[in-house]
Amino acid sequence: MHRFLTACLFVLAAALPLAAAPVVAPTPEAALKVSRLAEGTTLSEHRLIDQDGKPLDLSSFRGQPLVISMIYTSCYHTCPVMSQTVAKAIANARRAVGEGRFRVLSIGFDTAHDGPERLRHFARQQGIDLDDWTFATAGADTVEALSRELGFTYYVSPRGFDHIAQTTIIDAQGKIYRQVYGETFELPLLVEPLKDLVLGRVSSLGSWTGITNRIRIICTVYDPHSDAYKYDFGFFLEIGFGALSIATIAYLLFKIVRENRKAIR
Repeated sequence: MHRFLTACLFVLAAALPLAAAPVVAPTPEAALKVSRLAEGTTLSEHRLIDQDGKPLDLSSFRGQPLVISMIYTSCYHTCPVMSQTVAKAIANARRAVGEGRFRVLSIGFDTAHDGPERLRHFARQQGIDLDDWTFATAGADTVEALSRELGFTYYVSPRGFDHIAQTTIIDAQGKIYRQVYGETFELPLLVEPLKDLVLGRVSSLGSWTGITNRIRIICTVYDPHSDAYKYDFGFFLEIGFGALSIATIAYLLFKIVRENRKAIR
């Protein structure tokens, strides 16, 4: 439990504390409780501004699972590390469930500084492809309201912002499905919930999509040695080997029975 709480501690990075944010520092345990209680909450409609300066409705992400990461662009350590960790997990998740089956949104909560240009620059610094990953921000009131719904706690500190290191997984209906904690985390903590949402653990076999989803679930596995997801067709090889063994035994039994019948005649 101590190690788990340590992973969820507030993280500090230098920035000018000019954006609106809570000023009372809660304990890590209190922040974790708020975050956990947010699971199951359906997000309201919020108007954001994307990295190109265009208005963006949060509801436009409905219909597919969504991964939300709260960052601020002047952060020099935690937010870049967390974004790179998320990027690695997202790459593996796409390998596991297929391209274009969920979306990613990073929201800059430093509303005084996180404008479109800063968001684009931050994305380039982290090597993030903006074709399939949206960066956005909003006014202070909107960011505070959305943060409350996400269970994301942040506040201004003497050297900058402190905030919980949290990545949130939203289902296709806009409901918070899972919280992932830490600026670094193990890949399955993010990939497996996305597999649940995109593929479903019990996929219908009545369609080709259902069949391919079931194959992905079975064959896409996490390899801790390479710290990556990969295809493993060992399950089907085992089935094939088992079927071949059964067929061989059946043939030998048939042959023995037939030879015995001939001997009796």
